[in-house]
Amino acid sequence: MAEAPQETGNKPEARVAAGPVVLADRFFIDAGAPLSDFDTPSAKAYAVEDRREPGRRLFALICMPGLPARTQVMVQLKGVSVRGLMLMVEWGTLFWPPSNQVCMGVVYEQPEGGRVVPVDAKKISHINEYDFAHRVIEPVLTALQDLGVRSVSHRNIRPTNLFWLDEKKQEVVLGDCVTSPPGFDQPVIYEPIERGMASPAGRGTGSIRDDLYALGVTSVYLLLGFSPVENMEEDDLLAGKVEQGTYATICGNARVPLSMLEPLRGLLTDDGDARWSLEALDLWTNGRQMTPIQKRAVNRADKPFPFAERQHITTGTLAQAFSRNVREAARTLKDEHFHTWLKRNMNLPTAADMIASFAKESDSHKHGPGGSDDYLVAKSCILLDPSGPVRYKGQNFLPDGFGPMIAVELLRQGNNKISSEILNYELPQFWISQQVDYSPEYTLIERDLSQIKTFLKTNDMGYGIERCLYELNSEITCQSPLVINSYVAEIGDLLPALDEAAKSATAKTVPMDHHIAAFIAGRFSEDIAPHLKALSDEKEETVLIGILSLLAFLQWRLRTEPLYGLSSWLGGMLQPAINTYHSRTTRREMEREIPKLVRQGSLPDLFDLIDNPENRRQDVNAFKVACQQFREAEAEIEKIETGDTANAGSMLKVGQQTSAMTSIVLTMIAIVIIFLLKFW
Repeated sequence: MAEAPQETGNKPEARVAAGPVVLADRFFIDAGAPLSDFDTPSAKAYAVEDRREPGRRLFALICMPGLPARTQVMVQLKGVSVRGLMLMVEWGTLFWPPSNQVCMGVVYEQPEGGRVVPVDAKKISHINEYDFAHRVIEPVLTALQDLGVRSVSHRNIRPTNLFWLDEKKQEVVLGDCVTSPPGFDQPVIYEPIERGMASPAGRGTGSIRDDLYALGVTSVYLLLGFSPVENMEEDDLLAGKVEQGTYATICGNARVPLSMLEPLRGLLTDDGDARWSLEALDLWTNGRQMTPIQKRAVNRADKPFPFAERQHITTGTLAQAFSRNVREAARTLKDEHFHTWLKRNMNLPTAADMIASFAKESDSHKHGPGGSDDYLVAKSCILLDPSGPVRYKGQNFLPDGFGPMIAVELLRQGNNKISSEILNYELPQFWISQQVDYSPEYTLIERDLSQIKTFLKTNDMGYGIERCLYELNSEITCQSPLVINSYVAEIGDLLPALDEAAKSATAKTVPMDHHIAAFIAGRFSEDIAPHLKALSDEKEETVLIGILSLLAFLQWRLRTEPLYGLSSWLGGMLQPAINTYHSRTTRREMEREIPKLVRQGSLPDLFDLIDNPENRRQDVNAFKVACQQFREAEAEIEKIETGDTANAGSMLKVGQQTSAMTSIVLTMIAIVIIFLLKFW
């Protein structure tokens, strides 16, 4: 008998070792039935059965754990039926047995005709130029128009992510665009120059114009049946784009149909502002003849500059080469011959002078951050190639891609030291200052970077690079080892995940770390500064009370259901906090009450027991009274033990007088008795 399927909605529920997993109480996802034809580079596809509509052809993509998925885009695209866009039926988190952790799953309707270009295909049957507009351009244009209305960019357009909507293969639809960061899965050829030079995670959100560029490159492949630059190395491809332009590099030696020259030139223009817009492409599909694109002249040197076994005639290729050969680049940047070349051959006197200034500063601060070769090369590359990415220690990114880059580096390297240095050196801000065309979004980026830099300077819990990670990535899950397998993406998911983690927690494990504190600070709208301050205290008892107070506050404000496991976990750690009370009686009463409250699963009640203001006040007052009484008793004892000799003499005299009076009284009594006996 087959195992019962696991039920899960938008939150993970009961876990099983194997068998189908159910999403949203409806879609059975079979881990034993992979559909590799629908895989993406960052997500695996599996067969899905819709129990409300049996026989409906669906598939699910299971996202790579830890990689930020575009959940905000999922919200906008779920159930949207638009020509040219693959229908997203459902999405949510689920426990995925093959990876033994909670993952994000996205259910799509299967296109009937399969993938347009198989992943491993080198050559395909080309699409006829006379049918191309109807079969490819028009449906993709419609999809992009709808995405544009939603202020969403696809950022995943390439031949292997196009599918035939119908079995007769008369119309294409765009594939998935939500299971990885924007542009993350794209080969360099499908990215505009500046984004192609960036690391995959740092390419940024981009815009519809970037999608139109990718559509242009994709169209060349589909019209020819192959990629004309298939055998080019990545560096050569980028250099060709920079020096000759994308159209010349890709289509220069290819026999592109004459009827497609106009749209391809418009879509493959490297100047984003001059590139065809959706409106221009729409006019072309309706038969309007467009004004030919005027190619912007590239600043080329008359005399090439040799570096890293290549003759460079543009500063764009030189900046990319510098970033990959930092030590040699630093020596070149300090050489006056290079400064002269910039002035005479590239007509960049301002950049040459600034680089010379950076070089002198580097020599005078050899033992400081500003004296490092990496810093010198990074700032110089921005001057040499202002439109290109920020390049620092192998992390190349555009400012709108800085957040995803931090997330991916954390996933791969386990730390964000380089990202911290980038923020401290304000390299993104320097990049923005060098842009000729200032965009309104730069103001927002600068504001966000300025804010997170203040977080970076604070080493307390809830701050640091972890806080920057969550502030810059609203869609990333909490990366604490305690809850990493539970896919905690929303603040409301945290306490249930910790309650689950309590089952395997050891006596020494604390239900709080830098990631959890930063995640709460970044996702919880309430003021928790006092709680965070307590978490960073030197005293163990203050830290424990701070943990309990913060988690109790969360449970109270979020109205979370009873947390029996987490209550027991915290209850067993509170002895140092209990010991802060002076009264033994109070401590014993608390120790007896804790098991009762643990069984209720209420952290607020547990906190009220441990840190009740009235109980604290009474304990403090009683302790003050006891201390005063103790001091008075000690003073009396000291007075007795350390009294002066005059007092001693006085006491002796009184004693002698008392003894004399006692003797007289006794003598008189004796005489009276003798007298009475004698005359009786």
